[in-house]
Amino acid sequence: MNQRILLVEDVTALLRVSRCTIDRWVREAREGRGDFVMPFSTPGRRMLWDAHVVEQWLANRNAVASPSKPPPVKSEKQKAKEFNERQEQAAKALERHSRNRKTR
Repeated sequence: MNQRILLVEDVTALLRVSRCTIDRWVREAREGRGDFVMPFSTPGRRMLWDAHVVEQWLANRNAVASPSKPPPVKSEKQKAKEFNERQEQAAKALERHSRNRKTR
């Protein structure tokens, strides 16, 4: 069996994330707060991963992330209502702001 080994540069390219993200995921996994694949190299050394394990983690993550049904779509009436509420809140904030400026 031929085991492929991935360097951190390979993992960033495969997952399309930055090196900082990989470092954060590894740190969170070491602290027990994440589920990212741990490198099999020792801390302080160059991080190395088994390609099969990383690809399996990615497949599991994509399977969990894909929703079974699309999110509900807001009606035009609901969108208009929310827009009007935001406009009213903004007008009240502007009114308070202008009152505060006059009292200074």
